[in-house]
Amino acid sequence: GVPIDHMITRVSYRGRKFSIESRRWNWDDRRAIEQCFAYAQYDMPSGQHGLYIDRVYREIVASGKKPLIVDCWANIGASVLWFSARYPEAHIVAVEPAPDNFALLRKNCAGLDVDLREAGIGAVDGTAHLSNPFDGGMSYRTAEGGDGINVEILSFERLMASKPQSAYSPFLLKVDIEGAEKSLFTASASLLDQFSLILAEPHDWLLPGQHTSVELFRFHAAAGREFAMNHENIASIAY
Repeated sequence: GVPIDHMITRVSYRGRKFSIESRRWNWDDRRAIEQCFAYAQYDMPSGQHGLYIDRVYREIVASGKKPLIVDCWANIGASVLWFSARYPEAHIVAVEPAPDNFALLRKNCAGLDVDLREAGIGAVDGTAHLSNPFDGGMSYRTAEGGDGINVEILSFERLMASKPQSAYSPFLLKVDIEGAEKSLFTASASLLDQFSLILAEPHDWLLPGQHTSVELFRFHAAAGREFAMNHENIASIAY
């Protein structure tokens, strides 16, 4: 039942096995799977910070609530699968604006405790243009102007309002949104600061002169959070 231009990659982590469907000739799909399962790019922070994050996770589970993970730009689902194996009691919200990525995301996450949202993410509700300047699965970008299809922008406040704290406790926020972090991190700092761990990839290297990471670091410093790095990703930790 797999189209001839697609392929299945079988991976495992912490005793969980997954079959990930991807586009056979799309290098970004392969890279997304490798980054998560071969290089474990989101297995951070380490050391005392890592022990602390594990303790926070266990305390949420023991409280009877579900640890809430929000995955912004979930792509084809490799990161969602990795998070589901690393934190098996968590509930994951997977946000992805690109229709072709979202179709694979839906297939790859079938049967998991995942809430799928086909939208972009930002500080306020609205619409934006979705472009793909490098024609790869990992390079989709939302912007107010320019060419591309119209997509919904889901505000972080509305997303969080849909997950009542009587049932969910914010735990981990992953942000890899190709420069749109400039908007997201102008959202309510009190909402963002509820997440003990924020994993983000800054994109100043991709969009020089646009200062896309300024709001991320401004929030991080104002909230008095601690900092760690792993390759292209940073961790903002409410320690």
